[in-house]
Formats: sequence, C-alpha cells, structure tokens
Amino acid sequence: MQPRNILSAIATSTNTALRTASLKRFYHEDVVYGYRVPKSLEYTDYTPDQLRNRQTHSALVCFVNAYRSIGHRSTDLDPLGMQKKTAIPELDPARYGLTNEDQSFNIDGILSISSSSQPRDAATMAEIHQALKETYSGHVAYEFEHIPDAAVRRWFADYVETASHETQVDDAKRRRYLELLIHSEATLDELFSLCNHAGVTEAVLGMPHRGRLNILVDLLKYPPRALFHKLQGHAEFPEDLPASGDVISHIANSPSLNYGCKDNLHVTMLHNPSHLEAVNPVVSGYGRAKQMYLYDNSTDPNCALGDKLIGIQIHGDAAFTGQGVVMETLGLSNLPHFSLGGTIHLIVNNQIGYTTPATNARSTMYTSDIAKLVDAPVIHVNGDYPEEVSRAMRVAFEYRRLFRRDVIVDLITFRRWGHNELDEPSFTQPLMYNIIRSRESIPKLYERRLKQDNVVSDEDVKQMSSLFTGHLEAELDASKGFVPE
Repeated sequence: MQPRNILSAIATSTNTALRTASLKRFYHEDVVYGYRVPKSLEYTDYTPDQLRNRQTHSALVCFVNAYRSIGHRSTDLDPLGMQKKTAIPELDPARYGLTNEDQSFNIDGILSISSSSQPRDAATMAEIHQALKETYSGHVAYEFEHIPDAAVRRWFADYVETASHETQVDDAKRRRYLELLIHSEATLDELFSLCNHAGVTEAVLGMPHRGRLNILVDLLKYPPRALFHKLQGHAEFPEDLPASGDVISHIANSPSLNYGCKDNLHVTMLHNPSHLEAVNPVVSGYGRAKQMYLYDNSTDPNCALGDKLIGIQIHGDAAFTGQGVVMETLGLSNLPHFSLGGTIHLIVNNQIGYTTPATNARSTMYTSDIAKLVDAPVIHVNGDYPEEVSRAMRVAFEYRRLFRRDVIVDLITFRRWGHNELDEPSFTQPLMYNIIRSRESIPKLYERRLKQDNVVSDEDVKQMSSLFTGHLEAELDASKGFVPE
C-alpha cells in the first residue's frame, strides 16, 4: 500500500473511532432516546435541633440503630419454628446504660412513634422499647440499613415506625383474605389493588411453575374449564392449528382487573420460556418496551418512568439463590436504558429446594441476600399471618412508588406436598414434614382467628368452601365440551 493510502486509511480509521467514541458518549446523555432516569424523592436531613438532640441522647441513638440494623434477627419468621434463635445482646437496652424504664426522652430525630396518627416528641424508655419490638421483632422484619443513601434509610425507618402506613384491615377485607386463602391465593390480590388505586395501568408478571395455576384461575380470570381441558391432554388452542402447545406450567393469561377505580389494571402474565428464573429478563425486556411506548405516547408532561407500569417477579427460594440469571437481571435494574422504574420481587420461600433444606443450599443468612447487590431493601414476613403479609406488600409498594427501585418481599412459608407427584418429602426431610403434617394449614389458622374475632361463622366458611368447590365441579363438567378459540 502506498504511503498516501496508508495515511488515508489511518485517518479514516481514526475518524471512525472518534465518531464511534462520540456516539458512545452521546448515547449516555439524557437527550438520547431510551435514556430514562426514574424520578427521585428528596428527603430532608435532620434539622440542627434534631442533630443536637441526637448528640445529647447518643446512647439511645445507638440502641435504636441496633434494632434497625439487626432487629430482623429477633423476629418470628418461621411458620415451622425450626429456625434456631439466639439471644442478641445488642438489643438489650442495659447494654447502653438505658436501665430506667420510666425515664422520658426527647425522641425528635431519633425514633418515630405516633399516637392517634400524630407524631410524638417524647416517650419513656419502656414505650420506646415496646415500639421497637413491635416494629422490628414481630412477624415482619426489615433490612434497609445496607442502603447507601442516608435519606432513603431515614424514610424507610420513619415509614415503618409510624402508624402512617397502617390501614386498619376491616372485616370485609379480612373475609376477602379468607375467601382467597380458601382458593389458595391472597398475596398478589393486595398488590394488584395497590397498583390499581395508585393509577398504574399495566403490570407485567413473571413467575415459575409452583402456584402458577392457582394465580391464573383465582386472580387472572383463566377459565377453569380451559385448564381442565388442558389437563385432559388437549391443546390450549384449536386442534386444527399446526402446533403442539406448551406444558401446563407455562401457560399464561392477560386480563384486565378493577378494584373500584376509574381505570383498569391490565395484568400480563408472561409465558415462561424455560425453567424457574428464566422469565426474569423477559419481564424486564417486555416491561421496558411497553414502558417506553406508554411514556412516548403520554399526554401528561409529568409522566415519569414507572408511573403507569410495574414489573412483578415471583421467585422460588432455592432458585433465587442458585441461578445466575437472577444476579444478571438485577444488575441491569438501575441502568437508565434498562430500568422499569422499580420491580417488586416476591420470593415464595418454602425453606426447601426439591429435597435440599436451606441450611445446605446457600452460604448466606437469607435467600434474599443476593438482592443487596443493587442495594434493594428486603422485607421478610411470616406467611402464617395474612394481614402481616398484606402490610409487607404495602411497604414494598410504597418504597417502589417513591424511589422507583427494586424491592424484595421474602414470604417465608412451607411446602405441604412434595416437589412433584413422585416425591415423598418425608423420606429426605422427616423432621420438617413431621411438623408440617401435624399442624394446621394457613387457611385453617386464619379461619380460626376470624372465628375468634366474630368476623365469620362456621356457616360462612362452609358456604365459601362449598361455593368454590361447586364452581370447580361445574367447570370440570363444562370442560368435556370445551373448544378453545
């Protein structure tokens, strides 16, 4: 090659490289299509008076911070009672010299306690300790002190410590919880209701196999007759189509739901492309594409990422810890070209993966610990308490609504039957399944509580069960003549 041609080639190559570099830099500027940063919440710092008060009562600050940081280790989270609990000296007020229960403290800027929905400025040591135990050592546990943003940590503490997020669960809602539990599904109903009332119009849902058919029939309007038709060996679409259909644990539906609001909530349950967590990036990609369409076609100048669409991912406990696609998808969650404006992750934690107990399946305390990769807060909740599960979902939804980042709800429960039809779990986990088979189911426990509170009667429960059983029997009969469209 002639020298002039060589120089020309070098110049052309250099110009191309510069243009490419320029495009790469330009791609990350906010004027480029696809670059979207979720809106953020400005949360004020402590006032000078609050800072002085914290300095004056530094021992109390350390005690409160101990509950916020490690109070989750003292909670009653295991419905089976198999988790070993040890004393936590950091949660003893005497460790900080706080031995006088009648001593009154100015708690402004230290702890949030409400009385009749009004924040209190002072409380005794006994009241402070009781408030901390009720918030951080009950049937719900919070992990948020690992979040690097101090303003977010302060908001989270204020929100869970005050009564501002507590909505009294009336008898009608408690009856609905029981009815859904009899059908076998209640957790997502609360989340869908929150979405609908907040003006969210699209929910993109991805989940694995376990529990999928219950959610389809109970909440997502999938006709039981169509499910029975599929179970009988038929395809889920007309038989003259040149296709073989999918396995029953991959089918989906996309209904519109309404919880008494002006607009519907359209829920898209995605077909699972493979096994377990493989659907996670599909939720992110599908949701992002739909999000951009809604964003670009919105007539509201204040429309922000996550206002109209929410991503929901349901996980199994062993798969959430064990599959790399979980970490890979989480790693994209806060990038401006991939973010959905926050996804709510629900881990259905059965404390076992196939035949392996949690103690032999991971090296971390919780199955949710991988989510700390993206500084996501974690809310653990004992599945024996449906109203506490509802509260956990409300906290998660409010965090996501305000900060537009991922949040984890770790629903700790148990698996009554084996991994599949051929698995007899008592062979490999005899102690666990001796406990499971000697205790009442969650619906039965909740039914008993509502009867004690005179919310329902024996006749009410019998009617709920018989109506649902009768409906399924009628649908089974109808499946014999069912023809998919």
